[in-house]
Amino acid sequence: MTIIIILLGCGNDEKFKNGDIIFHTSKSSQSKMIQDVTESKFSHVGIVYIKDDETYVLEAIQPVKITPLNEFINRGVDSKYVVVRYNKDLNENQLKRMFEYGYSQLGKNYDLKFEWSEEKMYCSELVYKIYESAGIKLCDVNRFSDYDISSDKVQDEINRRYKTEININEPVVTPVDLYESFSVHTIYNNY
Repeated sequence: MTIIIILLGCGNDEKFKNGDIIFHTSKSSQSKMIQDVTESKFSHVGIVYIKDDETYVLEAIQPVKITPLNEFINRGVDSKYVVVRYNKDLNENQLKRMFEYGYSQLGKNYDLKFEWSEEKMYCSELVYKIYESAGIKLCDVNRFSDYDISSDKVQDEINRRYKTEININEPVVTPVDLYESFSVHTIYNNY
């Protein structure tokens, strides 16, 4: 089931679908650090979920939850956001597996250490693993060593969060990794 949303400023109506991926620049305290490390304006991402003609975003914040779309948008800087869609149609079985996995993550704590595990989740890890549960690899999984984490501010935050050295070989997926994937295309952008 889909819902038509009139998007102000885009000049046309756009249909969002279950499984669309939505990005914004978070107002969170770690947003600027994520932007600097990933060299991207995006610092948060979630999955569009439509139920009973209402549009939501399944996202990893504290805790993993389902958020009304407008609330998600309004939490972003200047209510700017981008929505991308997987290049192939998602079938009912894929969507069922994706949202079963997503529901199984509800209530999990947000992962401030960005570790690749099932214990806690960070936003882009959740999106990646939701698609992975349906047999879809959205993008390559990188390592911390693939990003520039050398700034004093980032190193101070690493020391605060980890209390030891970070595992630079830890698998990681960032919002911009998902956005730049060849597996998706942009359907809406008001940046």
